[in-house]
Formats: sequence, C-alpha cells, structure tokens
Amino acid sequence: MAKVRVVIADNHILFRSGLRKLLEGKPHLRVVGEAASVAETLALVQKFKPDILLLDVQLPNFSELDLLRELHSSFATRVILLTKTPETCEIPQLFRSRARGIVLKSGTTQSIFKSIDAVMSGQYWISCRIPELTDALTRLPERETAKKSRPRKFDLTPRELDILKAIAAGYSNRKIAKELSISEQTVKHHVTNIFNKTGASNRLELTLFAIEQKVVDVNRPL
Repeated sequence: MAKVRVVIADNHILFRSGLRKLLEGKPHLRVVGEAASVAETLALVQKFKPDILLLDVQLPNFSELDLLRELHSSFATRVILLTKTPETCEIPQLFRSRARGIVLKSGTTQSIFKSIDAVMSGQYWISCRIPELTDALTRLPERETAKKSRPRKFDLTPRELDILKAIAAGYSNRKIAKELSISEQTVKHHVTNIFNKTGASNRLELTLFAIEQKVVDVNRPL
C-alpha cells in the first residue's frame, strides 16, 4: 500500500524534527520534506505534491488564507493547520479554501495521526479544545536506558526526567503525583522547571523533545 506523503511546515526546528520522527514511526506515513518559511513551503508542495501538508499558522509573514490560495486547485495536497489557539483561525474561510483540518499544537500527537487518517479518507477534522495527553505515546524505557540517553546539556535532574517521561506517556499531573508518590504541587513545580530548561511551550512540544532526546522510545508502535 502506498504511503501517505507528508510535508511539515513549521519554523521551530525542534518541533519539526520531533514531529518527523513521530510520523515516520507510522508505517503508512512518509515525510518527504520540511519547511521553515512560506517560500520553502510553496516550493516543497510544488516539487513533491504531497498528500498532506501540516502547516503551522505561526510561520513568519504568514497569511493562511493567502497561502492556501497559492496552492492551486490542480494540487491534490490536503492541508492540516497546526495552531496554538483555535481563535487564530477563521475556520469557515479556511475550510472554503484548501484547509481540511485544524489541530491544536497543545493537543495529543494522536490527534495529528487521527487528523491525517480522517482527512485522507475524505473527512474534515477540527480540534477545538485542549485535551489532556491521555493516550500513551511511547513506552517508558528502562531506567538504565534512560541514564545512557539522558539529555545532560539541558541540566534536567533525575526527577525531572522521570516526570518528562510520564508527560510523554500521556499522564496528567495528578496521575504523575500518584505514580511518583509526591504532591501534585511538587509535580507542577517540576513541570515548570522542565518548560524553562527545554524552551517548550506546551506538553506536546515536551513530548517531541523527549523523543528527539531519546528519553522515550519512539520505535514502539502507538
């Protein structure tokens, strides 16, 4: 069966590379290119004519409506917009253009997979809320494996690494507190420190960071 060809357009290299590894962990998906600007996005779409374009609405000098109009009707590319907040998207106008899906970047990676599958089957996908990361994304590696692959340059403590792995596994703060036998307030304190040290802005980006830094195992099927 032919793979679904995907182009990722996002100006954050950490997010792009992490998302690429996640997508390529799915046997039916293949990332054919990455773009960090509007010009690069158009060039890649024209060159590869991908099945799916994952398009961040926060690209510099970006107007989603203008860019969608640039994607001529002769292209079969289906566009899924990635956004931090649904308020930034004029949903009716976007769907009248070429957009077929809108996914919150603060949502689960499962929502990205589901959006691709839905759009490829001819459906529309809209994520209008911020769900918790409840689906397990990857298995937690054994403690020895974590030690060998620890991202030391970010100065994460062993406890912060444990919490980062739990976040990547989809655990809520309450569940992390229960699993680690600490208070929920302590978990929140550690999560704030992890955000500050990694530069991530939401739990999805933390998950991608964990995968990029090999804190969790991306090779296990989701």
